[in-house]
Amino acid sequence: MLSGKQKRYLRGMASLLNPVAIIGKEGFTPEIIKEIRTGLKANELIKIKIGKNSPNDKLEVKELIEENFTAEIVQIIGRNIVLFKSKGKETKFKLP
Repeated sequence: MLSGKQKRYLRGMASLLNPVAIIGKEGFTPEIIKEIRTGLKANELIKIKIGKNSPNDKLEVKELIEENFTAEIVQIIGRNIVLFKSKGKETKFKLP
């Protein structure tokens, strides 16, 4: 569980990131799950964008993420969701 201070730090780091996965008209598919898993393994901190024509709204996507991943949801703002999953001792983020 991340503290408020840690989430603020990660939100600042995520502001410059491009989305790793974009949920489009097909919705939350197994391909999207695979992209998110790959992104979390490689980068720890990722951004997901929900397209305007997506059948899933941000609350549905939040629930699906919580069901499928052990990552922390750092922020949901507009159609963007920021996720963080630490690599433990190998992490590149020095959390406050």
